[in-house]
Amino acid sequence: MGNRRLKKIGRKVAISFLIGSLATFLAPSVRAEKPEHLQRIKQTRTCFNCDLKKADLANISLKGAFLRETNLQEANLEGADLRFAVLKKVNFKKANLKNADFTGAILHDVNLDDADLKGATLPPRYRRKSNSNSKIRAQELIIDVLKLQRR
Repeated sequence: MGNRRLKKIGRKVAISFLIGSLATFLAPSVRAEKPEHLQRIKQTRTCFNCDLKKADLANISLKGAFLRETNLQEANLEGADLRFAVLKKVNFKKANLKNADFTGAILHDVNLDDADLKGATLPPRYRRKSNSNSKIRAQELIIDVLKLQRR
């Protein structure tokens, strides 16, 4: 009788494990950004302390937006319109900023480490150090800003 009971328990454990595994496998992938922050930025173009890590914001219009202490690490902002936006303490580390338009934008304490800026239009003070259209390093931008502030 003890042997049958162990088999039943073993089956129940196996079935529970199988159901749990299937639920995990079939569940939608988890997004990193917070949905309420994503909705806020889309509706108001204003975000303070927002977590939009890995958010898909391709081709979004954030013209005149005000973002402060916002995490856009690894976010997709390809083709985004960020003209005349005020960006303070925004983290664009490893973000896709291909063809994004930053014309007239104010960038203050912005992290662009390893961001892809191919084809991006940057404010005049943020000039590329090389003639290539490849990634730009944040240190190069900081040097340009410091030179501008000393004038």
